[in-house]
Amino acid sequence: MKIRVVVLIYLIVIFGCKDELILESGSYEEIMVVNGMISNQPGPYTVSLSLSMPINSDQLSPLEGYTVIIHENTGESETLTEEEPGKYVTSLDGMQGKIGCEYSISIISPSGIKYSSAFQELKETVKIESIYAKIDTIITDDYPFKVPGFQFYTDSELARSPENYFLWDIIETYEYDSDYEFYAYEYSDTQIFFSNSYLERLRTCWKTQKVKYFYTGNTATLEIPEINGQPLHFVSTATKKLSKKYSVLLNQYCINKEAYQYWKSLEDLLSNENFLAVTQPYNAQGNIRCVSNPQEKIFGYFTVASVSQKRIFLERPNLEFYYSICSVITNGVDIEYFKTTIDPPYYWVYADEGEGLVLSKDCIDCTSEGGSIVVPEFWEY
Repeated sequence: MKIRVVVLIYLIVIFGCKDELILESGSYEEIMVVNGMISNQPGPYTVSLSLSMPINSDQLSPLEGYTVIIHENTGESETLTEEEPGKYVTSLDGMQGKIGCEYSISIISPSGIKYSSAFQELKETVKIESIYAKIDTIITDDYPFKVPGFQFYTDSELARSPENYFLWDIIETYEYDSDYEFYAYEYSDTQIFFSNSYLERLRTCWKTQKVKYFYTGNTATLEIPEINGQPLHFVSTATKKLSKKYSVLLNQYCINKEAYQYWKSLEDLLSNENFLAVTQPYNAQGNIRCVSNPQEKIFGYFTVASVSQKRIFLERPNLEFYYSICSVITNGVDIEYFKTTIDPPYYWVYADEGEGLVLSKDCIDCTSEGGSIVVPEFWEY
């Protein structure tokens, strides 16, 4: 009887999250998962090691006590430090990737088993020409009608080489408000007003996170070696992301053909809306090999890439928004009844319906949605 196995791929280095790959196997196997990158940007670089996990487990299984070394074809190398279980990093002033040089990784287990990748050239950088957004609509599970929003695209500059392979990932930052403006709280039938209080400062937040998806593309079949109109992610008005100001930082990685084929296969799998129900076997083996046993299965990839970055800002679009907000109680009778159902303090807010009470501090605390009241250094007004 076949059982399903989830391989937990650490995409922390590039994507800041983990994704799940569905595999089929006659029996559960513990398979090493490796993910890391070196680029022409300053480090530190991270390599993550773990074991594949069964589908009924929600726990990660980091591989501790390994020796991880990044090699340059010039003879330079650096041994990484295990910063936390399964997470190995270079030093702040350590190795930095150089265009035209080649890099590989070697991994040695506590018992002496050695794993390695072949050398890969760090390709010449192709710069991002532009990032832009167009108003579009999509249908979602939560909204069977079409929800508007921004569809993002990117263009590259003209490349010097005819054959170029790309990987894109995105970091988004958005400014948003708590549902209501707090002006006082009531405790023991006494209203206490705050002036420049901590609670008042929780009105506006900024949240930065990796976009869930990544994207691949190439110029191998194009007459002119440049990317035009590469679709990226879609941001709808069903969230607060576009409610005030939204920013995108796009990373464009130039990689080799083999790395492109690996990331393209993952993109195809993860872009399948029903990928959690995939039943056919899926080969996610990357570029890491066991020296003493080349037949051993190892998943993940050590990526060598040059990077170009570009950031844009977008103001709130003139579109209908569909995200839900907290309820506010403005009727006097309802307010008195509400006070008998929940312990104080009671939070007074300004709302379209007039002054009223909200049920939870989360309604006035923007950090409850994962953001920070600290304005990012790069933010534009």
